Parts: sequence; C-alpha cells; structure tokens
Amino acid sequence: MNTESKSKGGLAGLIKLARPHKGKMIFSGLFSILAQGFGIVPFILVYFIVTEIAGKPVGEIDRQFIWRLVFAGIGAVVLKYVFVGLSLLLSHLSAYNILYDIRVSISEKLATLPLGYFNERTTGQIKKVMLEDVEQMEIFIGHNMPDFIGAFVHIVVTTIVLFIFDWRLALATICMLPMGILAYAIAFRKNKDLRKKFYTANENMNAAMIQYIQGMPIIKAFNHTVESFKKYAKSVQDCAYYEDRICETWFLPMTIFHVAITANLLVLLPVGAMMYLAGSITLSTFVLFLLMGFGFGSPLYQLIIFGGLMEKNLEGQARISAILSAEPLPEPTVGKTVDGSGVFALDVEFAYKDIKVLKGIDFEVPAKHFMAFVGPSGAGKTTLARLIPRFWDVGAGSLSLGNTDIRDMKIDDLMDEMTFVFQNIFLFNDSIYENLRMGKPDATQAEIEDAARAAQCHDFIMGLPDGYQSVIGEKGAKISGGEKQRLSIARALLKNAPILVLDEATAFIDPENEALIQEAINELARDKTLIVIAHRLSIITSADQILVVEEGKVVERGTHNELLETGSLYKQMWDAHKATLGWKL
Repeated sequence: MNTESKSKGGLAGLIKLARPHKGKMIFSGLFSILAQGFGIVPFILVYFIVTEIAGKPVGEIDRQFIWRLVFAGIGAVVLKYVFVGLSLLLSHLSAYNILYDIRVSISEKLATLPLGYFNERTTGQIKKVMLEDVEQMEIFIGHNMPDFIGAFVHIVVTTIVLFIFDWRLALATICMLPMGILAYAIAFRKNKDLRKKFYTANENMNAAMIQYIQGMPIIKAFNHTVESFKKYAKSVQDCAYYEDRICETWFLPMTIFHVAITANLLVLLPVGAMMYLAGSITLSTFVLFLLMGFGFGSPLYQLIIFGGLMEKNLEGQARISAILSAEPLPEPTVGKTVDGSGVFALDVEFAYKDIKVLKGIDFEVPAKHFMAFVGPSGAGKTTLARLIPRFWDVGAGSLSLGNTDIRDMKIDDLMDEMTFVFQNIFLFNDSIYENLRMGKPDATQAEIEDAARAAQCHDFIMGLPDGYQSVIGEKGAKISGGEKQRLSIARALLKNAPILVLDEATAFIDPENEALIQEAINELARDKTLIVIAHRLSIITSADQILVVEEGKVVERGTHNELLETGSLYKQMWDAHKATLGWKL
C-alpha cells in the first residue's frame, strides 16, 4: 500500500496538526484583528481633525477637541502594537508547541516503522522533513498566519470605510487591482507544475548535500572537489534550473502586479483633485483617501506572499503527514508472552519489493545454543538475522521465540528479549556514560563500570580526560573502531537479554583488539541463545550448528567438523579462509 496516498495533506492536515493548540491560535487571530482595527482609527481621526480645521481661522478651532483626537490617535497606535505583541506571543507559543508535538510524533512514528521504510528513503529526505519542513511550520504559524489575518482584515475594513465615505473615490482606489490580481492568478496557475518540480529538486538537493557531507572523508582522501560528486552537482544544477525557470515565468506577471497595487495613486490623485475642485468632496475626504488609498496595496502584497508560503508549507506538511500516516508494523492489542528463548524459523520467505531474497528457510536454535549463518556476500544472511527482531515482517512462513510467533508479541516485549551487536556501530555525540546507559536506562554507575570491564573497555575509558563523561563525537569519531565495538558490547552486556544476535561484529577489528573483543563477546554470550553472522569462520567453529546460506536458501547445515567432511561450499570457504591467514604483502 502506498502510504503517501494515505497522508492527510492540504489545509485539513495543517489544521489537524494545530488542533491541540487551537485556543491560543484563535486568540492570536482575534488580537490581530483588533490590532488592525486600532491601526485604522488614526486615519479616521485625521479626517475629523482636517474637518475641524479646514477653512476656519485659528481662533475658531476647537483646540480641546483637536487634542482629544490627537491623544485618542496616540492611544489607538499604542493599543495596536499591544495587540500585535499579544497576537505574536500567542502565535509563537502555538508554533513552538506544535513543532514540539510534531517532532515527538515523528520520532515515535519512525520507531514503529519497518526497516524497509528507511531503505526506500535517503537520510537526507527524512532529515529534511524533521528539520526544514517542521521548522517552516514555525515561520508559517508564528509569523505568516497573524500577518495574513491582519492583512485580510485591513483590506476588508479599509474597503468598507472608503466606500462609506465616497464610493467614487473608493472605486478609483481599487480600479487598478483586478489587472494585477488577474496577471498573478494566471501565472500562478500556469507554473504550478514547475513549482512542484522545483520543490522536488530542492528536496533531492538537500538529500544529496547530506550524503556529500557524510562522504567528505572519502572525497578529501581522493582529492576530489564538489564538482566530482556528480549526484550533488546535478541536484544543485536541477534546483537552479527550475528556480531560473520560475523567475522567468514570474517576471512579467509580478511586474504588472506590483505596478497595479502601487499605481492607484496615479488614478486617485487626479480624480480626487478634480472632484475636490468641483466641490464634490471635502478636503478632509480627499486627505483621508490619499492617506488610506496610498497604502492600500501593501496588505494585498502580504496576502499574495502568504499564498506562496502557504503552498510551500503545505508541500512540507504533506511530507510530514506522509511519515505520520505510514503503515507501522502491525501489533496485537494484547501481546502473547514468551515461553522460551529458543528461535525457530519455519519456511521463511522474504522479498525486497519484487526481488525475492529468502526462499523457504527453516532452522531451530534451542535455548542457550549457538548457531551461525555463513555464506557469500548477498546471500541473505543479514536479512535473515534482522527478521528475527522484526525489523521487517516475513513474507511467508513464521519466526517464533519458543512457541510464540513474533508477530503475536508486542514490539517492546520482543525487543526486551534480544540484544544486537552489528558491524556498523552507532554511537551518539554524547558522553560514554550516556551511550552505555542506552542499554539499561536505570543502570547505576557501578553496573556501567562492571559492564565496561567485562567488555574490556574500562581501562581505555579511564585513560580519557573525563573518563566516563568524555564526549566521543558524532558516531564515536574521537575513538578507534575497536574501542567503538567494545563499547557496543558493553552496552549489550548492560541490557542482558536472553537472545544475542551478532552481525559481523568482528569484521573489521585489528589484531591488537581481536583478542580483547573476542573475550568481550565470550562474556556477552554466556548463558545466551547466540546467533552469529560471520565471514571470519574461525570465530564460529564451536557453533552447535552452522547454516550455509546461498542465494536465499540454506544449502548446507551441520557442525564445523561435519561440514568439512560433507559440505562443498563451506569447505571451499574454510580453505579460502585458511589461505588468507598466510597472505603477505
């Protein structure tokens, strides 16, 4: 099922995201309306001041009345900005609360999605949603919404006031606007597809940019430049191309629009002067229209800008809704309990889209036994291991813990039964203490240190300037690969789950660390159901059972000695492994 099509986008989706904070948003809108109302009051007061002083000798002017009007105008201006401030305060409170809710919702949602969801999307695409698209909501709700309400109310109230005072001059004030609005509307409709292509190109550029930054060590190592990274260069060129095309299509319509909303004075001034000289209007009416008519187009420009920002915001909101409406792994309302720590597969099949990866896999790993998956690269070993913690759901067949199908368990309960140590270690840009505590959030300092000692990493931690409080950088950049692997093992030791899955956990260790890591793994695997994926066959010779996987099928199975006697592919792999031990450069 295409989750994108199910996402609730458009204005309805935006309203749904803002619904929990509708009270503050409603009052923000009301305060914006009041601010605009008080903003128009000084113009009306000027009308009465001019009416009072026009044609009268200075001695006959009611000075007390004039000063009352002046102070009323000052008060109106003050109240306008008070209500503007209150409106912006409430809109920003709403915006920040909505951003918090959205980011928490996205984080919680991502944790429920199958791993395949992330395989189909780049890191850059997901980061763009969580950072740029969500942040755009703050600008839209905190600034653009109050501005839109204010501009709309200003135009409506101003139009009504002008028509009340003189319908002829009111028509002269707005007569140029239809031409500008029509030009804008035609252009807006014509380049709709072009704008969508630009938004897509911008998203691709962001994704490529993140990939480029992440690949910077390789780019610098081979002395390449940004132009050599073709994907990034092309994404920038595509984005620039569509942006240029949009500017080209907007140039004439926006010129007409700007002229139309600012050129009304060219009509209003001669028509008003002619009517005043003919005695059709008073001087105060003429002054009122000059003051209010001259700034009539500015709020209209804000409305047009809002329309473009609304479209951009709704594009981002649709991507947010696409994540929030993505199908999570189905989970039972009441999960079954596990009745053992053995792992059992029955006729398991799995496919990535239309490519079948696993075909009729069967195996049994009794509790506290050791089973290994080996085979050529791309055979399906890692996929099979990641089906056990339900990173994906099997396409056919079943995977069970004891007699319980993992699909009948709550996800949290399933995760409590398993610990993983993968080849690609991820560590947060935080202290060693906080990274280790991920394995057991309520762990004491003593428990953390005991786990670190068992994982053979306590000594190197204490050698760092701040010990366990040392910050290790993004992805553990400040420590070595072997040290990162030992920290990941310490984290797994803290969790102490009954089932342990090692996916190439020793693939890239150096000889200096190999003995330490092997000793740490032995400690970690004590009294556990152990499943290991390995290319280093020397570490799985003691396995109770070895499954040789090739092209998604189990082609051989048995112990190390049995496979050496009867196995064909395993024996070839073992002979190749032994041959590499004697390689010299």
